[in-house]
Amino acid sequence: MLDMGKIKSVTAKYWGQLILLLVGFFLDGSLKSVLPLLNRSFFQVSVQILLMLLILMVLHNSDHDNQLFWFSLLLGVLYDSYYSRIFGLYTVIFPLTVLCTRSVRQYVTESVIFEWSTYFIALTASLIYLYIIGSFLHLTMVNGTHFITDWLGPTLLVNSLVFIILYWPVTKIIGWLQ
Repeated sequence: MLDMGKIKSVTAKYWGQLILLLVGFFLDGSLKSVLPLLNRSFFQVSVQILLMLLILMVLHNSDHDNQLFWFSLLLGVLYDSYYSRIFGLYTVIFPLTVLCTRSVRQYVTESVIFEWSTYFIALTASLIYLYIIGSFLHLTMVNGTHFITDWLGPTLLVNSLVFIILYWPVTKIIGWLQ
């Protein structure tokens, strides 16, 4: 027998998650435009709020459903279309991040340091993946040393600060959506 209250709450949860992820999607591009300090000739920063939201949602999601995987796939396609214009970069990164995070979720204690560590590892892996693919497709001509000092390091630092600033409000919203 169908429980209409449960169906409505699950639907509201999915819509809430999708809206929060879309906010992260638009913040990724907006912050780069609003804060030109992040893009200097001597370093580049890629703000990754959407990736952070995906990881936190997976870590705080008690259900074993696949909606976050499908949301990440959809948002990966949109991200590639809207920001990178190269299909397959974020279309691979976001769903793969969801799957990997889901597989380690049982080992990650619900605390800011462990969740930040998970995000830090996923962000590092995704940036290295982007660099390798960019080098392979001749989209970047930066050597490994300059990649680490001019892009990877600043991006990890800024995203760690963003994580610390947004952690408590985002986890409260995610908890409220549960």
